[in-house]
Amino acid sequence: MRPSTSITLLSISLLGVVSAKSGFGEACDQGNTHLDTNTYNLITDCDSTTYCAANGTCAYKGCRKDIYPFGYSDYAFDQLPPLCPQGQFCPDEGDQCMNQVPVGGSCQKDRDNECALADNYRDLAGFLNTNGSICLNFTCYYADVTLGQTCVTDNTAYTAYLDNGAAYAFIVSRDNCANGMYCDGTALQCMKMKRQGETCSGNKECLTYNCGDDGKCGKAADDPIHPPAWQYVLVGLGIVILIGGVMTALWFTHRRSRNENQIRLEQYYNEQIAYRQSIMSMSHAKNSLLSLPPNTSPDIARSSLYRDDSSWNPTGNDALLPPNMRRDSTSGWSDGEPSGTRDRIERVDSDALLMPSHDHHHGGNRESRYMDAPEPRGGYRE
Repeated sequence: MRPSTSITLLSISLLGVVSAKSGFGEACDQGNTHLDTNTYNLITDCDSTTYCAANGTCAYKGCRKDIYPFGYSDYAFDQLPPLCPQGQFCPDEGDQCMNQVPVGGSCQKDRDNECALADNYRDLAGFLNTNGSICLNFTCYYADVTLGQTCVTDNTAYTAYLDNGAAYAFIVSRDNCANGMYCDGTALQCMKMKRQGETCSGNKECLTYNCGDDGKCGKAADDPIHPPAWQYVLVGLGIVILIGGVMTALWFTHRRSRNENQIRLEQYYNEQIAYRQSIMSMSHAKNSLLSLPPNTSPDIARSSLYRDDSSWNPTGNDALLPPNMRRDSTSGWSDGEPSGTRDRIERVDSDALLMPSHDHHHGGNRESRYMDAPEPRGGYRE
């Protein structure tokens, strides 16, 4: 291992030891308690759930100043330290609840709630103080100084950062002037706050508490935005056009899907009709063969399958009809008495020919059968 690597690892180890916080019962030093220069939070040798007691060890906190304090994510709500009642406060150390401090007493940094309330605190209360009391330069005051009277200021500089990472000082100035006034840093007197658009040098000078980069009071951070009427019209037209476009696209999509489905259904029904006609042709062939006279030649037997001519003439010129195609309406059922050597054929118009069962009446010389035309000599051969 190289010396530079050893030094780096040793530095990291020492940094971890220095930054480690003591837990309950472990040693601590109250002399190390101080405020963080960046956040002004209280820093001690103990972890977030303990404080450094007078005996030099870390003890569990006896109160809390926040409803959901930091560092208690693994604790149930009923296991948190208690909140202090009215008239008391929990210090930054969190050791125990203490009585609020009267005006002129000492308080911790920006802890306005450590100061006692004024009799008319409802009239003095504002967004820059707590119930009309304010802690300035670690001393409690009432925010009741009026126009032209001497005031006290407390300027706190925080480090802020731009988008490019550059740092700059962000100064928060607080004072004990009454609502609607600010303490001038040069004259140290309360002056009336300025309206939007007036010249300013700091946020505290504006009623909106927002002094813009142009040196004029701008809008408040919570000021609602009121767009002009033409923007409402454009937004409304955009919504109507969007809805119309969506509905039109859905209509075209539905029409295309409907046409495709119609084609599929037609193909399916055509196939089913072809299958049915094939079955009917096979049934007809069976019935025709069974109805032939004894000792019929094979050619005549074949021609009888696809012709509607009772003469069984093999020299006909009519083309064969394949058994898997629909037959025309020239074929019909014969249900009458035989005449000579040929039966009387009754023509019917029917697209669906159902094959009835044979009804032979040998005694009355009557039968029902399907008659086909003869097949030519050049027809199908076995």
